Amino acid sequence: MKYSLLLILLAQPITAGAKTWLVGSSRQYKVPSAVMPLVSDGDTVLIDSGLYVGDVGTWNNNNLIIRCPNGMARFDAAGNIADQKGIWVVYGRNTYVEGFEFYGAAIDSALGGNGAGIRVQGDGFTCRRCYFHSNQEGILTGNDTANNDILIESCIFDSNGVEGTENGGWQHNIYIGYASSCTIKYCYFHHAMAGHEVKCRANRSFILYNKIVDGPVSDASLSIDIPQGGLAIVMGNIIEKGPMTENSTVVGYGEEGFINPDTDFYFVNNTIVTDRNPTTFFEIAKGTRTALIANNIIAGTGHPIAGFTDTAGNVIESDISFFHFADPANYDYHIAAPFPGFSSAVNPGLIDGFLLMPLAQYSGLADSTFRAMDHEVGALGLDQNAVSEAPVWEGSSHATYPNPLENIAHIPVPANCNSAVFMLYNTSGKLLRRKTISPVGGAIAFERGDLAAGMYFYRLVFTSGAPSISGTLSVLPNP
Repeated sequence: MKYSLLLILLAQPITAGAKTWLVGSSRQYKVPSAVMPLVSDGDTVLIDSGLYVGDVGTWNNNNLIIRCPNGMARFDAAGNIADQKGIWVVYGRNTYVEGFEFYGAAIDSALGGNGAGIRVQGDGFTCRRCYFHSNQEGILTGNDTANNDILIESCIFDSNGVEGTENGGWQHNIYIGYASSCTIKYCYFHHAMAGHEVKCRANRSFILYNKIVDGPVSDASLSIDIPQGGLAIVMGNIIEKGPMTENSTVVGYGEEGFINPDTDFYFVNNTIVTDRNPTTFFEIAKGTRTALIANNIIAGTGHPIAGFTDTAGNVIESDISFFHFADPANYDYHIAAPFPGFSSAVNPGLIDGFLLMPLAQYSGLADSTFRAMDHEVGALGLDQNAVSEAPVWEGSSHATYPNPLENIAHIPVPANCNSAVFMLYNTSGKLLRRKTISPVGGAIAFERGDLAAGMYFYRLVFTSGAPSISGTLSVLPNP
């Protein structure tokens, strides 16, 4: 993920004579609104960290890069709003925004009650590392599908929405209107106010590796709402349905009718935990061409996947303790120890060139880490720091030679396997090693390294999709 910014910036069109503008309390231009009418297409605006109170405005030029290079610049609307739309209103095309906090955006209910931290009216918008809270809308976009690709990455959305008015429930933590595509990844959504945590009307929706938590008191509606169809890939998300939420549904697809051309919904390797009773995990509209629900953890009381025929690899259990979550009371759904079915994930293959196997996982506020392509269900792999009861081993018991070993052993593997994820555990189920290894001469070589003498378990998960194998290793004391 550390290369994302570089790649995005390289992708920005280069404009001859582009200028960099500096904004801050010690600069010539003290507030962003002072440079908004001065910038030209392709310019860069660098805004110093600090608090900007009541400074709102519009960005009208194309291909702008607007960043806080150090820390975070904070924008308190303080009763002001630009064009009756938002703290910032982006009219230009291909705008890049990074490093800002927006809060307090509000307009009168007679005007829609949908004041946004950022209101996006132009095509092509990227937002990274921003924090939206206590607005009527976090981000709200317009309705242009022609060339409008939206990327929201590593952002936090907290307590956006409207309570107790005639417009309450129509505003959301994030609301993406019609667009050609929208990708939302590595973000944290929390405590939407009456509305949805995530609402997206794009033709192609990619909702990947996010954490979406209602919490104990939120009266939010759906966790994810994709109301007008389209190609939707929802993968690697951690989702908690809160006990006080107004709507029992976790994920909705197509319930407002199919406006977008495709009707394909893929829900893969997510972890859903509901603290609400009752819960309806999915509302998928009739007429959906594809509704694949695969490799998910679905925990808690509800009606999970009744009526769906294209399902595989899901582990569904009303007893949340079944899954050995690290700290469910604090919404930490890492797996402290394997459970029955933990390594039962299937390989759904490619959809329009998109691999339906998780390559990352959410790992804290606005961040993510790489995840190997193993056969584990859910959004998160095994917690490498957790120690719990002995693991439940699945697959065939497998021989190694020599065993016991002093320095090195060999584990035979199937002839057609090019690489495998090797995982080594102690007898308490703690993951000690995890790496991708290519076999040589039909075997995986295991080197004891600094391992103490004792008994260990291992598992090999093959990237080719062959059945995993597991076994034991005994390590002798150093000679």
